Amino acid sequence: MDLDKELDLLDEFPPPSYEQWRRLVEESLKGADFDKAMFTNTYEGIRLKPIYRKEDLESLTWLNSSPGQAPYVRGSDPQRFLADAWQVAQSYDEPDLKTLNKQLLADLNNGLTAITLQLKNDDHPRGVSLKTIEDMKAAFAGVDLSIAPLFAQLDIGDHGFLPLLEEYLRSQGKDLGNIKAGVGFDVSSELARKGYLSQGLEETWGLLLQSFKWAVEKAPGVRVLSLAGSVYENAGASSAQELGFLLSTAVGYIQGLQQSGYTIDQIAPRFQVQLSLGSNLFMEIAKVRAFRLLWSELIKAFGGNEESQKIWIHGRTASFNKSRLDIYVNLLRTTTEGFAGVIGGVDSLQIEPFNNLLLEGDDTARRLARNQQLILKEEAHLDKVIDPAGGCYYIEYLTGELADRAWKLMQELEAGQGMIKALSAGKVHAMIAEVANARISAARTRKDVYVGANMYANPLEEVNYQQTEAAHVNNNPAVALEAGALPKLRVTTAFEDLRQRIANTLANKKVFLLNMGSLSEYKARSDFATGFFQVGGLEVISPSGFTQAQDAVEEALASGAAAFCICSTDDNYPTLVPELCSKLQGRPMILAGYPKDMVETYKQQGINLFIHVKADVVSVLSQMAELMEVAK
Repeated sequence: MDLDKELDLLDEFPPPSYEQWRRLVEESLKGADFDKAMFTNTYEGIRLKPIYRKEDLESLTWLNSSPGQAPYVRGSDPQRFLADAWQVAQSYDEPDLKTLNKQLLADLNNGLTAITLQLKNDDHPRGVSLKTIEDMKAAFAGVDLSIAPLFAQLDIGDHGFLPLLEEYLRSQGKDLGNIKAGVGFDVSSELARKGYLSQGLEETWGLLLQSFKWAVEKAPGVRVLSLAGSVYENAGASSAQELGFLLSTAVGYIQGLQQSGYTIDQIAPRFQVQLSLGSNLFMEIAKVRAFRLLWSELIKAFGGNEESQKIWIHGRTASFNKSRLDIYVNLLRTTTEGFAGVIGGVDSLQIEPFNNLLLEGDDTARRLARNQQLILKEEAHLDKVIDPAGGCYYIEYLTGELADRAWKLMQELEAGQGMIKALSAGKVHAMIAEVANARISAARTRKDVYVGANMYANPLEEVNYQQTEAAHVNNNPAVALEAGALPKLRVTTAFEDLRQRIANTLANKKVFLLNMGSLSEYKARSDFATGFFQVGGLEVISPSGFTQAQDAVEEALASGAAAFCICSTDDNYPTLVPELCSKLQGRPMILAGYPKDMVETYKQQGINLFIHVKADVVSVLSQMAELMEVAK
């Protein structure tokens, strides 16, 4: 018996061609345009295909490289990754140093392997302040910084932190030359984040140069240039924009340091990058891999050797997509983001607590955030696989597309004299605003779903947000952006504000659904209306269907509702709308649906608002709240 022949599945089941696949898809679309139905556009300007094939990767140059080989798309140090995995980091902003020390010791004994300090600064009033050797000793008592690496994003005003760290380590008998840490500056992101610098550009550069010299001479394992991508993500930037801005920033530092006499192989190892990680799983995986590619090509272009083409990537979960509504959903978001970072190959990962928009210093939330990483490591065993995304047609394609767009953006910024000039001219602000507005608009029309905020909201959730401490504003800065600081935005803010306004009133929040006809006639729109109104925290009354308008009106009035929504079919509306509106005259009336040809007629008959799949939820609910007198 010829077993090989019998088991040759490819012979008996030959793979279909792309043309055969497309023909079947077009048949299932029943006349709909294939290109419009099957392709989607991302905020990065990438047009996503419905299917990816080997042919889509023909132009990609890194596919034959192995992990640990340039251009390092597949990771820069696979042996270290398998031995130690990524470093589990958490951020600490506890101002009381004794409390901070207790938190550090407890967390280091429960899975933490790296420490991120949020230092106190102008736009983060709550933070860690380490100004003396006694402060250092209080904060790090019992903590071995040679085992648990320290990360901190420094403002230029924190230039004294590095010599203080040196003094502290010497007092502990530690060799500074053996310390690995990511404690560095990014003047461009500081300027973008705050809108100003307290020192002039020349003085700022002098301080940066002084810190760089310190690292070269005394601390080869300390990365003192820390590119901060989260600043741009906080404002709503796309992944391609974040990468492009970071590359342009790096070019400025490299050129300045070269002019000061340093070689590219001295400069490149002093860099690390902090990348934000959003909820678009495959895009975020591709972003981490794309930055390794971009960095390798950038350093290569400056003449750097292969070792210098490696970059430490610190992943940090995003803030733009987080919500104060239904905050446990943030756990799902950060799990996706952490997973993306690990699959993409970050060297260290920082998952923010799910409730950090509401509470500060929550031990339980910090433990959950840490355990998210430990589960990925100890239960999913993702520390045992190098570059699991390698070879995936879709991710490889996205990696190439992201890298291409980021590189072109970097070139555009460099043609305009770099990031500082672009920030000063407001160009960066305008670029990000275009994307941020598109993302916010997609949330308001529910094209993009944010569970608990714009979809599947919990109307019974108590909403009572506390004011956060106001940031300090420097009224006499040495350098100031005319456009001001990049805004710190979140896509769900408008939904939160709406819920807060409605929750603050004791007025009647009941909405009665006039479900007319059979179940099949009203069910779909009744369900839609329920979810729509619950986004605003309104109380929805949804009875069984009515066959007679009078019966519906009597029950609606008896309910004591403040507003009424008609739910049925477009075919039924020409009869139902005038009759129901006349019987409920003077009361807020909403129609579920948007029959274009009859909109003006229905308005004249008494319909105040229309709810439908393309409606701006915040705008419609705000108008509705005013009609119901439940919000100003």
